Amino acid sequence: MGDTVIYHGAEVAGHRAIALGGGRVLGLGSREQLQGAFAGALLREVRGQFRSALLDGHLHLLAYGRALGEIDLAGFETAAAKATLRAARCAAPGWLRGRGASAGLLAELAADADLVRELAPLRIWAHDLHTLLSDPGSVRQMGLDREVPAGGAVERGPDGLPTGLLRETAASPLAKASEEDGGGAEGAVARAIRELWRHGIVGAVTFETPEGVRAVAAATRRLPFRAYVYQTGDSIGRGTGPHHLSGRAALVGAKFFLDGTLGSRTAWLKEPWADAPGIGLPRHLPAEIRPRMRSLARRGFSLAVHAIGDAAAETALALLGPLSPTDVPHRIEHLQLVPEGFAERLRQADITASVQPCHLAQDLDDARRGWADRLGRAYPYHAFATAGVRMALGSDAPVESPSPALGLRWATQADDVGGGRRHRLDLHEALSGYREGVYASVGRLAPGIAAGAPADLALYARGPEYGEEPLLVLSEGQEVFRADEAYVEQ
Repeated sequence: MGDTVIYHGAEVAGHRAIALGGGRVLGLGSREQLQGAFAGALLREVRGQFRSALLDGHLHLLAYGRALGEIDLAGFETAAAKATLRAARCAAPGWLRGRGASAGLLAELAADADLVRELAPLRIWAHDLHTLLSDPGSVRQMGLDREVPAGGAVERGPDGLPTGLLRETAASPLAKASEEDGGGAEGAVARAIRELWRHGIVGAVTFETPEGVRAVAAATRRLPFRAYVYQTGDSIGRGTGPHHLSGRAALVGAKFFLDGTLGSRTAWLKEPWADAPGIGLPRHLPAEIRPRMRSLARRGFSLAVHAIGDAAAETALALLGPLSPTDVPHRIEHLQLVPEGFAERLRQADITASVQPCHLAQDLDDARRGWADRLGRAYPYHAFATAGVRMALGSDAPVESPSPALGLRWATQADDVGGGRRHRLDLHEALSGYREGVYASVGRLAPGIAAGAPADLALYARGPEYGEEPLLVLSEGQEVFRADEAYVEQ
């Protein structure tokens, strides 16, 4: 019994003690009962309540790990951002990488041409990761001053020259170039996993480039974290099918983009934006991606489609609905604005709604401006729950914090959106979205806290619904995070 641990003193599935060993729950009961059953087990006294650890239904492990080492400009005013960037440029050569900037801040930085040249080589992502600011030299080096990729946009000034603001697919070549000297992809994924443990998350659905897929495979061979991986759809080789990457990670699907985002005003809408010209920026038309999607579905890949605007949501459903079912259900990511009656059609098609209520922390004001005349159809979480749609909740980290406490708060307060309809989930629905919903989205049943179940647990004083982070997190029975106050002093 040398590897058996009995945690006692906390509420756990109606009991006061739990025995763990070999990565699994061995038994539940009182301390005395478990000591009798598992003689020689190590005793640890804790207070609070054990919950099943959570999963994140949508994030980007490699991008999140790298973002943890970048300049975070979220909430910065222009003057403070300029000072911070200048100080960072003086401190180190090479690419200057930032993230989290508002659309307004990026525009103001781009307007200061002298600053942008001074900071070169430069790559700053907007908060939504769909608009990027770089310097003119790097833009020219990538050839983006001469040719704009389909589904992208290069902003130009009155003189006709690029300002450095790149949107959607136009940002991809420069983003890739700026990471080539970043290295350490496996280390970045490991950083992301360790940070997720701090939030009580022991597994995730993650969306990756080929580099990210390799890094996730390597990191999960040594770290107890489950990863269900979707790879960019145009990068999966012929003859490749779903397969295990490690004992804890599997390549289950392929991802396609139909539009951009709310913040960048590139989400694809049926009607023009209320506060901007046009209907957004479709990244792919159905005829361009339908053959590839059919081929991947026939090979058993689950397909995930990024769709934020209502035109994109309608198109995603039309593309996915006729496809052959797979072991892991097809899914639509984000669904921030949908057509009337969409929830029932989504349920009938057996397609997962992958949603991130935490986006409201940054997007609520944008939604009220850009979709002022259609808010009733925005963030339709309650409609999905009422219709019986399979719903997985996530964070989209690094776009937002992966803290389930943040996601739960916005999921249960989503009526703040307005539009004369209920948007919010109740607490049970929201908590289920972070566990049962994520497991169901990858074709699995969520294990409970019972003998024989995986020992994936999080100890809270009360719970994440109170805005709390965990005191202790166990993944496969290993203590992967422990706060100083987790144990009762002996």
